[in-house]
Amino acid sequence: MLWLLLLGCSTDSSSLSLLCELRTPVLTPAEARPGETVVATTGPLTAAFDTAVSVGGSAAKVTSLDRTTCDECDTCRDAAGCTSCDECASCATECSTCVETVSFTVPDLAPGATTVTVTNLHAASRAAALTVSAAADTGEDSGAL
Repeated sequence: MLWLLLLGCSTDSSSLSLLCELRTPVLTPAEARPGETVVATTGPLTAAFDTAVSVGGSAAKVTSLDRTTCDECDTCRDAAGCTSCDECASCATECSTCVETVSFTVPDLAPGATTVTVTNLHAASRAAALTVSAAADTGEDSGAL
């Protein structure tokens, strides 16, 4: 009998799919060293706790998520019944000033060209190009020969 109850608790994996696609991130700067902060302008963004940034397949630390001048847009979209993924033509004016950014720290990667993707509860972005520069020389001798 217990197995019947457990079957009722199974998760349908099709309900776990993403709802839409984030805009391809615009990265500032487009070249950075490991440990430096990069800002990705993209959207729709939700909250820092459910936003992940991947740099070359490695997790990057999200340091902040900002939604600047988005309150009027959010209010209009709610009133119009638009979801976060919909283009909402009736709110184009209110949403034109909304800027959504996520800041992250470049992980320790080898220098060279790589890609950045942003994922959150609702969406995933296409990859954006990032060049990882060589780590800054600290001037300290490691002692290795």
